[in-house]
Amino acid sequence: MSEEKTRSYIKERLESGWMSDAIEISRVTGTPLLEEELKVYIHKYLEQGWMTKAMDGSRAAGIELKKEVLIGYVDKYLDSGKIYSAIEASKITGTPLPKERLVTMGRECLLDGKLHQGIEAYNLVDEKPPEEELVVCGDRCFEGGQLYPGLEAYKIANRAPPEDKLIICGNKCFVEGRPTPGLEAYKIANKTPPKEMLRACGEKCHHEGRHVDARIAFVAAQK
Repeated sequence: MSEEKTRSYIKERLESGWMSDAIEISRVTGTPLLEEELKVYIHKYLEQGWMTKAMDGSRAAGIELKKEVLIGYVDKYLDSGKIYSAIEASKITGTPLPKERLVTMGRECLLDGKLHQGIEAYNLVDEKPPEEELVVCGDRCFEGGQLYPGLEAYKIANRAPPEDKLIICGNKCFVEGRPTPGLEAYKIANKTPPKEMLRACGEKCHHEGRHVDARIAFVAAQK
């Protein structure tokens, strides 16, 4: 392997969070890795919410990560809505997650259309999210073309998804070239999608080389 390819592969491993692999490749091939470069990547891992990878990398590189620095990231993850990273950081550092922050975080996630993160936050404090928050979440999901999270949100709220929101979701799916969830959204709403929209969806899929999706859209447009 040429030096250029070796450096490229080492960088790929570093970018993916596998610092120990990168260091081993560096050692075997004699390709130098500067400590400052490794420190930058460790910081990057922490910022991305990869605390376990940051710790693994720091051990492999022989670079100390102080506990107080790690603890500080628990709040950072909570503030940025990274619920899974916050949970991981809490376990690693032994820092309990405050109930009030989790409830606030769960609410913010749901209102932003992030169903699973919001549910996870509420689950951690053994509380059920309010129905209205779930409905708002479902609507946000539908508006973004996320049919299945939207349906799940309404199901948890024990509500039937509104016809107009399903149509909005279906249209969004067609525009993005995703005929299957678009057709399902219209089917649940008991409506027929516009043929011209289906043809446009099929054309988009065809141009992008997704021939199965294109066929689904074109066949539906002929019905």
